[in-house]
Amino acid sequence: MPARGVGRVRGERRPVFRSLRVRMAASHAAVIAVILLVLGGIGQALLARSLDRSATSSVLAAAREEVARIVEAGSPKNPPDSDVPSRSAIRAEVFLPSGLPLDTDEPNLSWLRPHPQSVTDVTARGEPVRIVTLQARAPGGGLIATVVAGRSLAPERSLIHRVRLLLLFGGAAAVAVSMAAGWWLAGRAARPVRRAYEAQANFAADASHELRTPLTFVRSGVEELAERDPELGDEVLSEIDYLTALTERLLLLARADSRTLRLAPEPIDLADVCREAARRGRGAHGLDLELVPGNGVPGNGVRALADRVATEAALDAVLENVAVHGGGRATLRWDERGPEAVITVQDHGRGLPTGHTASAFERFFRADPARARDGGGGAGLGLPIARALVEAQSGRIWLEESPGGGLTARIALPTPEPER
Repeated sequence: MPARGVGRVRGERRPVFRSLRVRMAASHAAVIAVILLVLGGIGQALLARSLDRSATSSVLAAAREEVARIVEAGSPKNPPDSDVPSRSAIRAEVFLPSGLPLDTDEPNLSWLRPHPQSVTDVTARGEPVRIVTLQARAPGGGLIATVVAGRSLAPERSLIHRVRLLLLFGGAAAVAVSMAAGWWLAGRAARPVRRAYEAQANFAADASHELRTPLTFVRSGVEELAERDPELGDEVLSEIDYLTALTERLLLLARADSRTLRLAPEPIDLADVCREAARRGRGAHGLDLELVPGNGVPGNGVRALADRVATEAALDAVLENVAVHGGGRATLRWDERGPEAVITVQDHGRGLPTGHTASAFERFFRADPARARDGGGGAGLGLPIARALVEAQSGRIWLEESPGGGLTARIALPTPEPER
C-alpha cells in the first residue's frame, strides 16, 4: 500500500519539476539570446562601419590619383580604361571648369556628376553608389578640372546581408542548443531537490498508512472505556475520529508544494467548526476565546462549501498561533460576506512588525527567532499549513493588524449555492 502512495506522489510532482526545468531552460536560452543579440548587433555595426570607411577610402584614393595626374600634366586628361568588372570597379570622369565632361566621345553616366559635397551617396539602377568629387587646381590656384569618382556599394551591402542571415540562423540554432543544454542541466540540478520532495511526500504517505493500525487499536480500547464512562469515552472517541481524518490528509498536505492538493468540499456549518476548534484550543492551549456567531446574532447559521476536517485543521493552526504569539486571548467570529463565508480570529497580542503579514505564511518564518530558540515560539509551520489547506478549498487566508494592537486572521471560504 505505501508503494502505491509513493507512486502517486511521484506522478503528481512531475508537472512541478517539468515546469521548473522549462523555466530554467527558457531563462538559459533567453540569456544566450540577449548575449548573441547584443554582440551580433555590435559586430554587425562595426563591420558595416568598417566596410563603409573602406569603400570611401578606395574611391578617395582613386580620385586623388586622377587629381595628381592632372596637376602633374598641367591640363585635363581622361582617366585610363579599367578592365575590372563594373560592380567592383571605380569609375572616374573628368569635367572641365565649364562643367562639361572632358570625354565627349563616350556616353556619360547620368549618376557620375559633380556634387557640392566631396563625398555623397546616390542610387543608380537600384544600387547604392558612393560618389567622390575633387578639384584639380594649378599651383597658382586656378581650376584645371573636376574629378568625379564613383563605386557601387552593392558588394558591401550584400556582405552585410549575408552576415545578418548568418547571425539570425546561427543565433537561432545556438539558442535551441542552449535551451536543450539548459533543460538537461536543470534536470540534473533539480534531481536532489526532487528526491527531497519525494522523500517528504513518502514520509507523509507512510505515516498516514502506519498510523491507521494504532488508531484503530486505540479506538477499540476507548470504546470499551466508553461503556464504563460514556462522557469521557465519547470525548476521546471524538478526538480519535478527528485524528484519524487528519492522518488521511497527510498525503494530501505533502502535495501542497506541487499545487496538486485537492479536497472534496461539501456544505458545512461554520458554527460547529468554530465551536469544535474553540473547544480544542481551550483544552490544549488554555485559550480565552470569545465566540461571536454570525454578526453577533445567536443562532445565525453560516454555511460554507469546504472540507470540514481541513477547515478545522487550518483554524487549529491559527488558534495555536494565538496561544504562542497572540497573548492567549482572542475573539472568534464567523459570518457571511457576499459569496464568501469568513472566519475571523482577532487576538490581543504583540502583532507583527510592519510589512511582515505576508511573510508569516512562509515556512519556518519566525518574527522573533530568539524567542523561538528559547522555546517560547513555534517552528513556523502552522500558518503555512493553514494556507495550503485553505487554498486547496478555493479559499483564501490573510492577516491584518488589529485596531488597538494585535493581529487579525481571516479565513474566507466559498458559500454553497442556494437551494432552488
